[in-house]
Amino acid sequence: MAKKASNNKSNSKKVEPNSEIEKTFGMKVLVFFGVIISCAICIYLMNYFFVKKSYIKINISTDKKVDYIKINGSDQAIITQKFVSDLNYSMRYDVDTFKVVKYRNQDMYKYVDAEKIFVIVEKGVTPAQCSTPGEEIYNSCMITLDDFSTEYYVTKNKRTYKITVKTPGKNNYKEEIKSRINYMLNSFEPTK
Repeated sequence: MAKKASNNKSNSKKVEPNSEIEKTFGMKVLVFFGVIISCAICIYLMNYFFVKKSYIKINISTDKKVDYIKINGSDQAIITQKFVSDLNYSMRYDVDTFKVVKYRNQDMYKYVDAEKIFVIVEKGVTPAQCSTPGEEIYNSCMITLDDFSTEYYVTKNKRTYKITVKTPGKNNYKEEIKSRINYMLNSFEPTK
C-alpha cells in the first residue's frame, strides 16, 4: 500500500507540470489576443482622432448669420450658415430648411421637409455647350435636363463644379424654396 501511495504521489507530480504547461500556454494565448485587441483599438483611435477628426475639420459649417431673401415680393429673414467643403468651395445655406450630407465625392444639401428637393455639388467637367473659348477666369452655365433637374456649371481657376438642383417639378414646389436655392447658388464661391 505504501508503494501504491508513493506511485500516486509521483503520478500527481507528473500531472502538475503538464497542467502548468497548459496554464502557461493558455495565458500566452490570452496575452496574444489581448495584445491584438489592444493594437486594433489603438489603430481605430488613431484613425478617428487623426484622420476622421481632420476630415470633420475640413468640412465645416461656420459663420452663422441672419440674411434676408425676397419671397413673394417681401423680405424674409433666414438664418444661414457657410459650409466650407474639402472640394475647395464654400456656399451658404438656410440651416432651418436644408441639411448637408457628404456622399462619396459629393456634398448634398437636402431639403428637410421634402425628400425630392436637394442640391448636389461635385467636381465636374464643363460640357461643350457651356465652354467659352479664352475665358479661363470665370464661367457659369446652366443646362436644364428635364422638369426635375437643372445643372449649373461654375468654372474658376481651371476648376469646374457641377451643381445639380433636383426638384419635384418646376411648377410643383413653392416660391420660397426657389428663393432659398437661388440664394445658395448665388453664394457659391470656389476657394483656393
